[in-house]
Amino acid sequence: MELREVGSLIALNEHGSIREAAKACNISPAAVHKHLKTLESELGVKLYEKQAGRLGLTEAGKIALPFAKEMLLHHDAAFTAITEWKDGGRGAVRVGAGPSFSSYVVPPLIKRFRRRFPQVDVYVETGDSNHLMSRLKSGSLDLVFDLSAAALHDRDLEQVAQWEAQTGFVSARPDVPSHCRLVALRNVPFILFGKGTIMASVVQNYFDSLNFCPTVVMRSDSSEAIKAMIRTGLGISVLFLWNLDSDPRSSMLSLVRTGAPPLSLRMGLIRLKASYTPRAVLEFVELAARVTTKNLRLVTEVSSRKPRPVHER
Repeated sequence: MELREVGSLIALNEHGSIREAAKACNISPAAVHKHLKTLESELGVKLYEKQAGRLGLTEAGKIALPFAKEMLLHHDAAFTAITEWKDGGRGAVRVGAGPSFSSYVVPPLIKRFRRRFPQVDVYVETGDSNHLMSRLKSGSLDLVFDLSAAALHDRDLEQVAQWEAQTGFVSARPDVPSHCRLVALRNVPFILFGKGTIMASVVQNYFDSLNFCPTVVMRSDSSEAIKAMIRTGLGISVLFLWNLDSDPRSSMLSLVRTGAPPLSLRMGLIRLKASYTPRAVLEFVELAARVTTKNLRLVTEVSSRKPRPVHER
């Protein structure tokens, strides 16, 4: 098996078409097709077939897939280790986070990290959970801040730090008191996260547990957009409390206390399991694992093992 052939197989599994796999690998569709046929000839089995309008792996392909991923992981780890050695420990850290987390929690963390390791490059990518997890699994990101449940049911991922994040009812409407019963908010317009997002699902489950049915007038995938609409008085929402504490315009917003059990979420720092952790990434993890803020409490009971590099300098 050649690494380029293995890469084509992994890309086909992720994208479901030879054309899209070719784009991901930055090669021609003909090259991807040749790689796959070479693998099939070498192994003596059919590795992919058309399934419900897209290309998917056969049973033999599914058996080969984890070994293919492991080959690429070892290749990438070796390349990173040698690059670190040549560069004298410079390295880089590639971090993914949702828009809200990357706006309020990640910047001060990176500022501290850069103060300690000015020679290390740090890249931050913002996106939704599905996009970031896909980037993490493909090796395009080293770490992702995400709701920690993402790592619980995926054997390719592990959690290296975990926090408890607080949320609350946020309002700027003069007709909504700072203290009231939850039932008093039944006819108040709510602006919630877009359907299909993790936050929308979490908030809906929370409302269901309270037997509360809000009047939803708008939805958005952006906490910044939701806050802007709250400030104009268009409605109230459920947001992470760091949105209030870190926003210079937060004096316009207020927290509505209803007496209902609070919604607290577990946020995790997640990585792809690998045999080697670059030193720069390890240092970032160790610094991040000590982060605490007013509305982000560190949870020390992390089930996954702490990553260690193959060698210490």
